Amino acid sequence: MNRFSLFSFFILLFSFSLSAEKIESEFSFATDFNIRPTFVEGNNPFFVNGGKWIYLGRTADFDEPGLYFFDTKSKERIYRSVPLEAYYITHSTEFIGQIETKGKRLPLTIYEFLFYDESTQRAGFVIENKHKSVNAKRYFFVGWDLSMNQIDMVEPIYEIAEDDKKSFAQSSAVGYSQENNTGYFTFAVDADLKDDESEDVTAFIYKIQNQNLTKLKEYKSRFYPYTPEFHPDSKQIVIACYTEAFQKRNPTGYLYKLDSNEFQEFSIPSTPYGISFSKDGKYLYMAASDTGEVRMYNTGNLNEVKKSKWGTFGHKLGFWKDGELVWVRNSGLHIYDPITLKQKKVIPTKKFYKNHVNVSGSAFLPFQKLLLRNILEDPAGGAANRVLIAD
Repeated sequence: MNRFSLFSFFILLFSFSLSAEKIESEFSFATDFNIRPTFVEGNNPFFVNGGKWIYLGRTADFDEPGLYFFDTKSKERIYRSVPLEAYYITHSTEFIGQIETKGKRLPLTIYEFLFYDESTQRAGFVIENKHKSVNAKRYFFVGWDLSMNQIDMVEPIYEIAEDDKKSFAQSSAVGYSQENNTGYFTFAVDADLKDDESEDVTAFIYKIQNQNLTKLKEYKSRFYPYTPEFHPDSKQIVIACYTEAFQKRNPTGYLYKLDSNEFQEFSIPSTPYGISFSKDGKYLYMAASDTGEVRMYNTGNLNEVKKSKWGTFGHKLGFWKDGELVWVRNSGLHIYDPITLKQKKVIPTKKFYKNHVNVSGSAFLPFQKLLLRNILEDPAGGAANRVLIAD
């Protein structure tokens, strides 16, 4: 092969590596308090409704309760008003506080949106109930019947007492399975945010199926549940914790196997922004944003670990197709072989964005597509989003 042909070959190879994906849709919406209903962009969008929609955010606390989505096919922003006020009016004795005429009207806030599914006509979220007249706080799971557009279940989860000045609650969506209409989420309370050493975090893993809420697991930890992931086929949930390498706090993960009720604690890398299961659930990957360390665990034996070193400032890890494990970094989509953990190619983020890049809040629809989210692209404050599909 002569030098010209060799040069042409590398140009062709380089071009192929940069064009191995297509943009399905793109959008950008900025937080806006001046419209009604208001729009407050969420920090962690994710795919819902069987992967057809992306959860974007919700209304402000002083506005009517509502949720915003983006339809990746119609490319339209969708608003759904949540009938919380109608439920509150007929069940006010269940809650703290009352409706106000100014400012925040309802003493209820959508604390964590969990799932929305039109095929099963169900949606769910966690609400916080508090009022300026008291210091106590109550938390509930709320089930929403989409066909009737009404709240049909409200189950108490936790109450922070009037005299408790230190506790703080946090909730996270884990995942939703359309196959059996089942959702999972975590709820945790830290008894003292300033205490980093004691196991003073009480964490719960919940299952919601149809209109039945079940507490599957309760455990103590030094850490809040962080970036939980669900593998629907193998019925596994992994929960990480957040701690940076310099803190030397021995970060901990938990693998929960639903079918066997097996709950295992294991060592994980720091700042695990990247967490993903293999397609068959036999392997679990974790990548650290601050050190670039990646670990590949055998979920059948968590002591069987393969380690490697990737780049830092990664924000999301996942598969967008078979054989391509993507570490989403500010510099680009770094694609690795899931068995050898060796890099296959890089697609620079400058292909999609002209200015500064911080890809915080990106999300995968596993083995189908990637929502690439750059929070620095839009000068008005909204995130510039690209939904990418690997060819």
